[in-house]
Amino acid sequence: MRQSLRQLIVVLFFFTGINTIKSQSKIQSPFKFESSNTELQSAVKWAKQKALSYAHDDSDPVGYWYEAALPNREAFCMRDVSHQSIGAEILGLSKHNKNMLLKFAQNISESKDYASYWEINRYNKPAPVDYENDQDFWYNLPANFDVIYTIERLYHWTKDTSYLNNKDFEKFCSLSLNEYVDRWELSHTNLLSRNRSLFVQDNHPDNRFGKNRGIPTYNEGGRGESLLGIDMTASYIAGLNSYSKILRLQGRFKESELYIQKMEAELSFLKTFWWDNSKQAYRSIQYKDQSFDYFMVGKNQAFLHYLLYFNVLTDSKQIDAIVEEYKHQQQNLIVELKSYLPLIFYENNHSNLATKMIIELYGKNNLRRDYPENSFTIIEHITRGLMGIIPSENAISTLSRLDRETEWASVEGVSIQETHISVKHIGKDKTIFSNQGETKILWKAQFKGNYEHITIQNKKLKAQKETQNGKVISYIYVPILAKEKIIAEAEE
Repeated sequence: MRQSLRQLIVVLFFFTGINTIKSQSKIQSPFKFESSNTELQSAVKWAKQKALSYAHDDSDPVGYWYEAALPNREAFCMRDVSHQSIGAEILGLSKHNKNMLLKFAQNISESKDYASYWEINRYNKPAPVDYENDQDFWYNLPANFDVIYTIERLYHWTKDTSYLNNKDFEKFCSLSLNEYVDRWELSHTNLLSRNRSLFVQDNHPDNRFGKNRGIPTYNEGGRGESLLGIDMTASYIAGLNSYSKILRLQGRFKESELYIQKMEAELSFLKTFWWDNSKQAYRSIQYKDQSFDYFMVGKNQAFLHYLLYFNVLTDSKQIDAIVEEYKHQQQNLIVELKSYLPLIFYENNHSNLATKMIIELYGKNNLRRDYPENSFTIIEHITRGLMGIIPSENAISTLSRLDRETEWASVEGVSIQETHISVKHIGKDKTIFSNQGETKILWKAQFKGNYEHITIQNKKLKAQKETQNGKVISYIYVPILAKEKIIAEAEE
């Protein structure tokens, strides 16, 4: 991601002292992680403190915000915010998430061809390093769809209906999936024939960003000019799917169905253009000379994880193949990419590697561990990944994914669905769930394995079954009153 340029900026900030002196954040969070794995516990403690140090109150012109760009940029970027948002929500930074996403939504405009500002600083201005004017700016085109995907996920995590009904969010979603798609020629019908240099003023003497005004991928390097990335298609599919869900929740069923149909057409394109049947592998980047990269892109990047991040694959063999590639290459990848992987490993039955990665990301040998994305995502990896805490419309699920070296682990003060919860896993078959809030909630107590019964408060109940990521999951639904603690244990 423009590593050389960004690293130069960091060095300049360091030596000039510009904007490097900041008051320590006074923002607190009840989130706490404890574990028999003391290294992992230390990593999460560090991540919490580091993430909160990047959070700011509303004293700046931009309002509530946290840093989501390179350290010392004092700004937040569309991709980074989208990726950091769940970790931020877990820590209780709801005001920050909503405010920053609203800033992106409110700044979409026809003059920028329905792009927003890629990066906004604490002064409520587009970051000068990425923006000159509405005709000359840096922009990665998957960003709009990434934000839509985040809006829908945050609704489920928070139950905040403004994510469904806010006029600015609604306008952003609609413009992004219609005018933006048409203007930048991003649908499968014209994506392959589009001009990579759309809307660029050729040979303009003051043009800073050139073709970077609209990059159809998050890939900014590789081995040459990127013509197109698979993440462009994956993010578009995710955006269509998320907006269809939002419309359905609004009761707009006919409109929802139209976006589902568009999504299905893009899924078909994914399976035909991006899948190389002869190699039995996905292409990831197409270059100007019409050649492709497959898994690795350049020396230290890979982009197939976006297929998993945006949840666009259903073929278990394809998913497993991609996960295996990342297992073998994870040491060679940049931090921005590694920050996606522990959750993917936890969800796909590689808990040992996921835990190892978190400890390494926190370790002092990681020279870029202070990258904000790193600390925020560790919080998500632990909560969603290791502890398996997932909200849905009706329930909060848990699933122990403890690795072999971790006998037990617990989280307290997890901010979720307008309440706080605590969860403790003891091995793979015992979970203690506490409702720390003031309202009744529904717990989906899940256990990996084919169990006949689940005991709740010494009462044996018949388990239901489903398959997740190729593994049988046994579960039961349990209502939990305010301030109530429930123990669930799986039995053969």
